[in-house]
Order: sequence, then structure tokens, then C-alpha cells
Amino acid sequence: MTEKSEWKTLPEPAPGPLFIVSMWRGGSSLLYALLNKHPQVALMFEADLLLLRPVFLKPARICDWTQRWEFWNQTFSRHGLDPTEFAGVLPEFRSVFETVHQEYARRKNAVIWGDKSPNYHDQLLRMAKDFPHARFIIVWRSPLEMIGATLRAAATGSRYFRKRGMPWRSLLGYRAFKGQCSQIISAGAAVHQLHYEDLVSDTAAVMQKVCMFLDIPYDHRICTLEGADRSAVYAGRHHNLLRENDIVAGPRRDVIEPSLRRRVMRYVNLWRQIDAGSYDTFPHGVPTSAELQLDQVRYRLFRALDALIRLGFCFLPIPLLRLYRQIKGHGQEGDASSSSVEFSTLPDIKS
Repeated sequence: MTEKSEWKTLPEPAPGPLFIVSMWRGGSSLLYALLNKHPQVALMFEADLLLLRPVFLKPARICDWTQRWEFWNQTFSRHGLDPTEFAGVLPEFRSVFETVHQEYARRKNAVIWGDKSPNYHDQLLRMAKDFPHARFIIVWRSPLEMIGATLRAAATGSRYFRKRGMPWRSLLGYRAFKGQCSQIISAGAAVHQLHYEDLVSDTAAVMQKVCMFLDIPYDHRICTLEGADRSAVYAGRHHNLLRENDIVAGPRRDVIEPSLRRRVMRYVNLWRQIDAGSYDTFPHGVPTSAELQLDQVRYRLFRALDALIRLGFCFLPIPLLRLYRQIKGHGQEGDASSSSVEFSTLPDIKS
């Protein structure tokens, strides 16, 4: 970690973190790779410390947050950091978050620090409360395209995206994401919204607006993936396009079954009605009351399981978790998001 005597020679970090957030397969990884090429920006890739927050409930003398964080998603090794260098940091969530993320930015002499993750999509309110000076870049992608991308990722062999219930986590989580975004905007948070479709089709225009939002000079080099640092990105074939130099804007292979497509469209129609305050009719209609109730129960069960697994990573003995990985033959895949590791350690819930 940078010695305090050297801090005076480095630029002052921004007063709060920058968060890039989307739904899974929503385009945040592309924006991360482009924006991180800017000399004033150094974001971490799905460090996701907020999801391990319960680990800081432990007394300071036994708070093993560095070991837990590295074991869970290899944050330190992926970002070229040594966890032992942070041994003296106060074991409190905000102190740890700021110290680690700012140190990563300092090594690039960058002023803008923070994290990119789809796993924050339903944590925006908590993040805005924890970091009053935080800025948010929200990346939207149409639910059909997002779910299609999720299914294509599953077809590449990603265990994370093959989990049962992933389409419903994405679909109903999208609405939760939308609601929390509106709430933090109403509360006065600094938020910039963009659409993935615009990012891939008119990259320069989108990135110019992003730089204006961040109050940094525009650099034309951030409009191409050529030379982007993707060393912190998880392995996995579904990230192959991210590792190319060209941004692909063309149509993708349609893998959504007709029945799932109709069901997704019914939810999109319902949300259009609610947002417009009208009762216009659409092809495929809207979900029935029974569908709404059943899907909400299913979604909450999945998210409760997600939270339970994270608790396990905070409190269960690491040797036990490691043994379970060995027995299941999962290892540390890192094939999707940071949660790909946590979800590989427990069986799926059936939908």
C-alpha cells in the first residue's frame, strides 16, 4: 500500500465512489472496460464488498474480512493487491471499502475510484446512504435482450447463469432496480443513465456524456476496447466479446423460447401501463394476479437463498467451505460475476 509520505504527491481522490450498475448481462462490463481506459478513472471489477457486509459484525480481533473477501471472489489477486497490506485498516465496512478502492486508484494515479457490479442493482438505496457523495452510472438494457444474453451465457457453460431461476431473478430484479434508481434520484443522488443499445451503436456520443457527468476531459481512446485492461475480469466464454478490440453492435442469436418471451412481454406491458398511468392494451396482455403472486414468491425465495449463501461466506469456517468446493468439484470458477463463486458452493433451488 502507498506510504502516507507519498500521498501528498498523488492527486486527491474524488470525495465519493463511482458505481457502475446494471442488471446481469446488462452492459456494465463494457462500460467498465471503456471508462477504465481513462487516465483519471480506476474502478474495480465486481469487488462486491457490500454483499459481504455481515462479516464486519464480527469483533475486530476475529474479523477475517481479507481472507473472506479473497476466498469469495479473489478480489485482491484479480486486482493485483496484497491483502496483508491492509491488515492495519479498521475492520469497518466503509473504512475498508474506501481504503481498498482508493488504493487501487492511487496505483494508477487516478482520482475516480469505485466499483462496477450488477450485484448492486437492488442495493442502490443502501449504497447512497453509506456514501452520500457517491455517483452512479446506471446502464439499462431491454429485458428481452438482457434475458437473451443471460441464456446465451448459460449456453457457453457458465454455471452461474445456468442456475435455476436466473431469468426470474433478472426480470423481477429489473423492476426493483428501476424503483431504487428512481428513489435515489428523488433523494438527490448524482445519477447518469444510459442505454446499452446506444453505448454499442454510438459509443463516442455516450462516452462524451459520461465524461461530462464525471467532470473529466473527454479522451477519444475510451471509445474502443483496444488496449483496455481486462485482467480483473473473470474467466469465461461469455466474456469473449469483452476481450475483443471491436465493439459488437449487431443482433444476437435469439435463444428465448416463445413461452418465456410471451411471459416477459406481459411484464413489460404491465410496467408500461403503470409508468404511463394508462390501461392501454398490448399483444400478449399482462400477467394475471396469480402469476404476479407466484412469481413474486419465487423471486423472493431465490433472493433469500442468495442472501443466505452470502451469510455462509461471512461466517462458516473457510476450511469447511473449501472442502465443500472440493467435494462438489467446483473449485473457484470465477466464470461470471463475483457471485459465480458463491453460488458454485451450494445446490440450486428448483423453480
